[in-house]
Amino acid sequence: MRIELFGIARARAGRDSVEVEAGSLGDAIRALARACPGVVPEIVADGRLTDGYLASLNGERFVKDPNLMLARGDTLLILGAQAGG
Repeated sequence: MRIELFGIARARAGRDSVEVEAGSLGDAIRALARACPGVVPEIVADGRLTDGYLASLNGERFVKDPNLMLARGDTLLILGAQAGG
């Protein structure tokens, strides 16, 4: 699956996206932390997004449940909570 990063998350990761293997939202966030250590601990801490960051599934809805199952071809967008206005 693809994780696209925006704003400070992109700057901390040093790239705009990363491809990871993940079955759930929690797996994807932990994989992001492994692939981009610069996002820890400001953006990802203890295997979860910190309070100032949101995950959008396929740009359609915001998701939080680490147990949420992801499908092949899904894309997560990681952005600062303040970016939504």
